[in-house]
Amino acid sequence: MEEMQELLSQMEDSISGLPLQQFVQIVLIFVILIVLLSLVSAFFTAGAIGMARQALEKGKSDTGAMWSAGSKHFLNMFIATILMNLMTMAGLIFIAPGIAMLPSPLQAEPQAVGLLVLGVLMLILYVFALSLALAAAPYALVVDNMGALAAIKASISFFRYNKFDVLVLWLVVVAISFGLQMIGGSFSAKESSTYQLLSVVTGLINILVLAPLSNVWWTRLYMDRKGFLLVDDVGEPW
Repeated sequence: MEEMQELLSQMEDSISGLPLQQFVQIVLIFVILIVLLSLVSAFFTAGAIGMARQALEKGKSDTGAMWSAGSKHFLNMFIATILMNLMTMAGLIFIAPGIAMLPSPLQAEPQAVGLLVLGVLMLILYVFALSLALAAAPYALVVDNMGALAAIKASISFFRYNKFDVLVLWLVVVAISFGLQMIGGSFSAKESSTYQLLSVVTGLINILVLAPLSNVWWTRLYMDRKGFLLVDDVGEPW
């Protein structure tokens, strides 16, 4: 805790020592980089969903589907991501009262600490419920060719009528991802080069296997429940 406070103090001293113009330039460069990275991420997210849709419909896919879906939907995907992040950040209102009431010595006001703990629990529940309700938004955006706001509304409606399926798939994906991260973390804690290599392998499995597979699962769930797929006509994407 003391190290964190010291680090924050050093950062504050460094920032205060910068000329205003240089500080503004650094902030602008940082914002531009974040926007560019977000646009690239939105492009590949939309492209991956486009490839999954083609694979489910035809039994195979190609990079043409990725470029087509990515170039067509990346801007709406970017806007939808911003809107969903803002909705998530709105949950901070749950912990605002507890933070405002916190005294300098925490032991002096146990009620304030209790209020903060309650706010944190409510924030966790809010983020959990919101992540379920918005889970289908990227897939609605690409598969149904929707705008950002329409995709968010469609995702909420989709969750209302498919609560169990969305919950189960969400839990499966999170559990597998968390399990791989735990395995990778346990390997990385070892000093042996073999364990370090295994840690890298589990990380690659998470990125190169689980991410595409979960993308296909979510796309298939959305397309199936929305009537885009006939069970007898679904082609295997492998």
